[in-house]
Amino acid sequence: MMLWPRKSSKMKGHAVCCAPWNRSRMMISQRLSNRRNCSPKNITPKNMNNKPKFSIRGTAHKAIVAIRVKLNLKPQYTLPEIAQKGGMPVEYLENVPANYEGFMDWNDEPRFIAVNRDLPAHDRALFIARQLALRAQQRRFNSLVLDRPWKWEMFDAAPAKLKSKISQLDIEYRAHWLMLFWSTGDEFRAFIRAKPTRIWSQTFNDSIVSYHLSMLRAKLWIGKFCHKIATVAFPAS
Repeated sequence: MMLWPRKSSKMKGHAVCCAPWNRSRMMISQRLSNRRNCSPKNITPKNMNNKPKFSIRGTAHKAIVAIRVKLNLKPQYTLPEIAQKGGMPVEYLENVPANYEGFMDWNDEPRFIAVNRDLPAHDRALFIARQLALRAQQRRFNSLVLDRPWKWEMFDAAPAKLKSKISQLDIEYRAHWLMLFWSTGDEFRAFIRAKPTRIWSQTFNDSIVSYHLSMLRAKLWIGKFCHKIATVAFPAS
């Protein structure tokens, strides 16, 4: 505040306490601008559209990264090293078509996994994980999908088409868990970004397989029950 003489005042020789016009105008405009920014009435549709949109890809990525951080999932070995310790060393193919992934040798000696060197790192890791999952299934190791003796029995008794479907679901489920625990950070991030929906598509594999095997089990029970009734009602002469 400053003391400014007021010439038009009847009290000559006295000063009137007032503020300069330029300064008071700046203070008033600043207060009004702050009120406008804080007022909810001034939210325009343009500002409302700037809100972050929901993204399945971003949500899945954050959820998986949070799991890895929470469980401290820093792989001690890579997937090729896991295959090496499992008795299936990885060999890299050269001068093959770009869309050719590789193969696994089924001879007793030597046993190896051949993968295309020109594939991206996450595709190579996924192919190795699928081969390890297939080998674990053939050795009858339990998984989160096939984890009960009766499920293995129904799996063996299933028709060829249903058995192939269940086998593929189990292999993919095992492979995704191998990628989660044993792939490097860069490989796993590229694996998620390549197809973000694959994590959600594998979530219900356990329920799908349990449903099919339970229906097959019920059909076998009904068949055995009807067979017993038929043998009692119509005994062989």
